[in-house]
Amino acid sequence: MKKIIGLFLFFFFWLLSSQNSVFAKEVLSLKELILLGLKNNPQIQVAIKNKESSVFYKDYVRSGFFPFLYLKYEFDRKDPGKGLPNQEVHSFGPYLNWNIFSSFSTWYSYQEALKLISAQDFMVKKTILDVSLNIIQAYLEYFKQKALYEAALVDLEDAKTLLRLAKKKYEVGLSPYADVLDAEAKVKQAEFNVTNYKYTADIAKAKVLTLINYDVLKVEEIEFLPLDEKNIEIKDLNFYLKTALEKRPEVKAKENEVLAQEDRVKSIKGKFGPTVDLFSSYYQVDDKFFPDKQNEFTAGFRITLPIFTGFQRIAELNKEKTGLEQKKLEKLNTELQIKQEVFTSYKNYQTAKENFESALAWLKSMEEDYRIVQKKYETGLASIVDVTTLLARLSEARSKVAVSKYNLIYSFYELYRMTGVIPELDL
Repeated sequence: MKKIIGLFLFFFFWLLSSQNSVFAKEVLSLKELILLGLKNNPQIQVAIKNKESSVFYKDYVRSGFFPFLYLKYEFDRKDPGKGLPNQEVHSFGPYLNWNIFSSFSTWYSYQEALKLISAQDFMVKKTILDVSLNIIQAYLEYFKQKALYEAALVDLEDAKTLLRLAKKKYEVGLSPYADVLDAEAKVKQAEFNVTNYKYTADIAKAKVLTLINYDVLKVEEIEFLPLDEKNIEIKDLNFYLKTALEKRPEVKAKENEVLAQEDRVKSIKGKFGPTVDLFSSYYQVDDKFFPDKQNEFTAGFRITLPIFTGFQRIAELNKEKTGLEQKKLEKLNTELQIKQEVFTSYKNYQTAKENFESALAWLKSMEEDYRIVQKKYETGLASIVDVTTLLARLSEARSKVAVSKYNLIYSFYELYRMTGVIPELDL
């Protein structure tokens, strides 16, 4: 009785410890993985830094709206000639200059900077979408490899069952020893496949951890929640084409680049017009290095109208106009590429869906055929070659289901990425 109680307690504590080890694992959903990746992935930070350079340029342009204050020192030496003594004057004091009108050149430069920042915002969003899709791809690759491993384990069990059946028939003289050898070869092949897929899932999981900037040594401490392909549905092609042109960040970025270039052209045109500056200065003037006797105050305004600048302004304007036409063509080319990408992704999804449905039907047919031929082999109506041939096809069908299932899920996410959306994110 004591032994029974001791074994019961041992089993109870072993079960409790095993449950604790399972519950200690960190379980992450796909959405949580994407959010962790966006928080920790360095590609996002690089994109944000690129945007910051545009922000600094905006601040630089905006400074043109404010007055500039200088501390100015001048030294003049005058030789009046005719034997008269030289005159030296030191002047030292503040100098203020404020451009109050530049024919709107500064204003359009500022608008250009704002639109370039907006374009960089969309490029950050593009990076977010790319990183998210990379995480999704690695995440689905993990489950694909895991499914292939599980399918290989089922194949191994079928091969072992066939081996037991062949040995039993050989022992009673109903089949030759060659059947046993063929069945053993099938077991060895199945064991090889199991070994081949044994660690590929961990490798795929480690890639996911790398993308979210996690330590790969925690591969055994983290598990992922699976997705169900039954929840995947898509709409008609026109919906995705329209959505892509409305939401793809690449299109939005190009639109802002075109608008920014238009403001750039207007800014150059403004340089042909007059500018108005206010200026003021207060100097102490003397013939000593540090003057302290005479004071001079100046204030006024200056109107400047460029008459001839060596055709510099015309060349600059023509250059920016050409740049504007280039930006418009780039936008058109981007739209055409996006339409092609959406169309291709849509057809890839349809292909993946039909492949998955065909794989399921094939697997069901192979399972039924294998069950029948196994029964025939037991009664001597089929050879070992018939059984091993169908077992090989059954193994291939299981692998096809595993691969096509996660190809279907990935094609769904790829299609939405081509439209500028990730279902798990609200962008």
